Amino acid sequence: MKYYRCGKIMTTHGIKGELKVKNLSDFNRFVPGNTLYILHKEEYIPVVVQKASDFGKYVLVSFKDYLDINLVEKFHLDDIFVHEEDRVDELEEEEYYYSSLIGCPVYNQDGEARGIVEEIKELPQCDYLYISYQHKHYYVPFINEFVLEVTDHIVIKEIEGLIHEN
Repeated sequence: MKYYRCGKIMTTHGIKGELKVKNLSDFNRFVPGNTLYILHKEEYIPVVVQKASDFGKYVLVSFKDYLDINLVEKFHLDDIFVHEEDRVDELEEEEYYYSSLIGCPVYNQDGEARGIVEEIKELPQCDYLYISYQHKHYYVPFINEFVLEVTDHIVIKEIEGLIHEN
């Protein structure tokens, strides 16, 4: 089974089992009824979201059957995960899980190899593909003007000055 990290428990909040969680997902995973998994002492513990609300840059979350501070304080700084089967149908057209882009081969519009995606860099302007090619690294904006196709590989529109060495 494969799990994807979607949150980090920062601290408890109050005495009724609420946790202050940093949301690490592009999707709202903290919806009442959703099953998530807390990785605690190398074990994935299934939990069901009871209640969730925005709390500044965090989310206050309580889980069914964990509605007491004494039951949740052990989870301090643990990570929260979603199971891969719970991620399948969430994407709209032209949306991608970053984990599925990493490792993808990259080609330019002429079919010439341009490397492999090592990671996705999230910056305020837009997200960037961080590409490794012949012992060098390049950033390519992950926007429609430059990313022409995403299948089992990525085709970019390569224009002069697009690929910058870091």
